[in-house]
Amino acid sequence: MDAGTISLGDTIWRVVELEGTPVDGEGAPNLVFDLEESRVAGFAGLNRLMGTFSLAQDELRFGALATTLMAGTDASMDRERRFLDVLERVTSYRLDGRSLALLAGEEIAVRLC
Repeated sequence: MDAGTISLGDTIWRVVELEGTPVDGEGAPNLVFDLEESRVAGFAGLNRLMGTFSLAQDELRFGALATTLMAGTDASMDRERRFLDVLERVTSYRLDGRSLALLAGEEIAVRLC
């Protein structure tokens, strides 16, 4: 791994694009992968999230994810729901230097940095 590349694990991955729409820094969802335990944790936009994932080669699938139950504005709740729905569809990932793309089929569903 070169100095410009970040590992999938032990990195706080912040969402910068969700289904092609830019996501601003404040309230942006994030994910942290624990590769040894196959667990994921993070922030969905309003609520903390935690769950499991499976990883094989470039295939990535999320297991059941649990969240806390905070409420917010309609817009923030909608973005969080979209983010969680997208994670259910993720089938693979592409790690490119300091950027992580979560793919649903061939489409980039979420871009993180």
